Amino acid sequence: MKSTDELINDLKKQDQTSFLKNETDYAQSGGAYLSMLLKEHHLQPGNLIRDLELERSYAYQILRGSRNPTRILLLRIGFYLQLSLAEFQRMLSICQRAILYPRNRFDAAIIYALEHNMTIEDLNNLLEEIGEPPLR
Repeated sequence: MKSTDELINDLKKQDQTSFLKNETDYAQSGGAYLSMLLKEHHLQPGNLIRDLELERSYAYQILRGSRNPTRILLLRIGFYLQLSLAEFQRMLSICQRAILYPRNRFDAAIIYALEHNMTIEDLNNLLEEIGEPPLR
């Protein structure tokens, strides 16, 4: 997979005809990206469904790309996969959800939890302590 910088450099050099031929290089569905993350972490969709207590058909619709996951579900998936902050931001961006913003109290708590290797249970306790809804 090309890096963002490589894609930008390619776009600068292309004419319209070339761009139209390579259109798929610049788009990755959220479902495809989540499926790739599962493979990288040596997990099957069934693991995700069971451990996050997801409704089976909804989870498969997300992984196929026919439905977009909510931001909260993506945050839960990110904690489940133990993603770094950079990986979280990339996942949220690819899935067309707002990236974590430190000036937002809810997002700041998530960033804090990530940087301090907290579990999702610890994060939920922290969120409740500051009056924010937990990731359930």
